[in-house]
Amino acid sequence: MSTFRAMGALLARRAFMGYVLVLSLVSAALFTYISGSSFVLENLHGVSSTMYSLIFATNAVGMLISGSVFSRLVQRGVRLNTLLMAGVCVAALGALAQVLLVVTIGETLGGTWATLFVTVGGIGLVFPAVMSIGQTLGRGAPGAASAVLGGLQFLCGALAFPLVGLFGEDSSLPMALIMLIAMAAAGVALGSLARPWRGEGEPS
Repeated sequence: MSTFRAMGALLARRAFMGYVLVLSLVSAALFTYISGSSFVLENLHGVSSTMYSLIFATNAVGMLISGSVFSRLVQRGVRLNTLLMAGVCVAALGALAQVLLVVTIGETLGGTWATLFVTVGGIGLVFPAVMSIGQTLGRGAPGAASAVLGGLQFLCGALAFPLVGLFGEDSSLPMALIMLIAMAAAGVALGSLARPWRGEGEPS
């Protein structure tokens, strides 16, 4: 029961809940990409399964590069909240660019690949930043903090996973819109609840 009380106390903290929502909503965008990208790239753009694997791997490498850049910048004294805001903005701009490309130009393989790469790269900055901040804010109950961060992250991801298929299979726009909405909501949670300019969760 003490663990559940600790989790409840953490969820009652405005800043902690804000960061949890940011992580959860960004995870929803990532799971939307994972569930929808194979359909978009293989069915709409006609790439082979081998080519799709290459594209997916390239985007994954982009995410790893973002994580490496995050580590180097933190070592140089850049604030976690600054990197978090940058990651949310980059990922949101990538999702917005994907929507605009589909609406204005139409379905293009190069455009889809490039915008997904940018979005996933931004997400690569968000995850380590939020996890570090969340663990710092929840340092009094690290197990409860980890459970809340991880549990809600995967819950939102699981809820987003089937959404792409519910809105038709003749366009990549549903995937792009769901990712954009999730990233926009993450931005709202970041600004209204987490309020990163206050610097909460920064290491001492």
